[in-house]
Amino acid sequence: MTELHSDLVLDALGLLAVRLDDDLIVREVCGTFLTVPTGTDMREFMPALYGLEDALHAPDAYLTMPFVQIGNDRDEPVALTVRRDPDSGVLWLFLRDVREESEMQRQLVQNHNSLSLAQAELVKARNAAQKADQAKTAFLANVSHELRTPLHVIIGGSSILSKPRDTPLDPQEVTDYALDMHESGVLLLQLVDDLIDLSRSETGNLILYEERCDLTEITRAITALCEDIPEARHTTLQCEVPPHPVWMVADARRIKQILLNLISNAIKAVANLNGGEVTVTLDPALPSLTVADNGPGMSEEEIAIARQPFGQPRAGVRSKGTGLGLSIVDRLVTLHGGEIVFDTAPGKGLAATITFDPERSRNDSKPSQNVS
Repeated sequence: MTELHSDLVLDALGLLAVRLDDDLIVREVCGTFLTVPTGTDMREFMPALYGLEDALHAPDAYLTMPFVQIGNDRDEPVALTVRRDPDSGVLWLFLRDVREESEMQRQLVQNHNSLSLAQAELVKARNAAQKADQAKTAFLANVSHELRTPLHVIIGGSSILSKPRDTPLDPQEVTDYALDMHESGVLLLQLVDDLIDLSRSETGNLILYEERCDLTEITRAITALCEDIPEARHTTLQCEVPPHPVWMVADARRIKQILLNLISNAIKAVANLNGGEVTVTLDPALPSLTVADNGPGMSEEEIAIARQPFGQPRAGVRSKGTGLGLSIVDRLVTLHGGEIVFDTAPGKGLAATITFDPERSRNDSKPSQNVS
């Protein structure tokens, strides 16, 4: 009855007490939550004991392991304690069921890992929000400057022209003021259009109206149009296209916008050079479009800045324009499933190559209306 009572107590506590001889052979077992036959070499039942024989033979032997696996292909964890009774000299091994503790520890580790991941995501989101806030501040500062400049010219010119005076202005002065106001109005309209396009691309509302269009005709037309840009007067502008049509399914107006931005940027880059050259090439095989110039070129850092809205790679040199062209080009090319690559280096000129998806040039390609 006493032995049964002892087993019940040990089982209630989740304990198993095993008496061992000096050879670590089981001589007595108290408790039933695990079955350990008498006469068993405890090292076979608990492989963790291998190599610890000398330590367990000591008169004051004491060993504890909080989580250890049982052998014989059993994966339940137990807490292992081995100690020698200082009075009787008997070596006792105690096993305690720690499955609940092990599960709690696993849950704690899992929760800790989840919290660490959540914290990392929060830090990432915070950094992104801070970066977005800085970008917004820079955007507002830049757009304010770009809006004020042409508006000052328009308001100032109109004020001069409308102001009563005893002596009429010279006709040439009137013409000059009118031209400045017209140029500023065109620049302002371009800025508003670019801002609308940029906003639509950011919010996913920029729509592509796709159709089967001829890249050869588009390239020739836009190159000829760019010859009328004032900065192109002393620039050699070449157009290299195949003699036959190159068909592709795309938004023709947006392709023209892409080419116009790239060619006008290239012309501005070589405007102050003697012997400035800009070459526009259409490769029908891919298909791809390349706009190359022999201007000052850019570094990788400057290219990264130029691809951002209002990016000014060279802070001390501001050219006419909105500063939105390249960032919009980037988005329009992406919407067409294409890729734009810049081959450039300081003093080595710049070549911008747009490669389109070959599927768009298939004869059986069907036009569609895409929304970004």
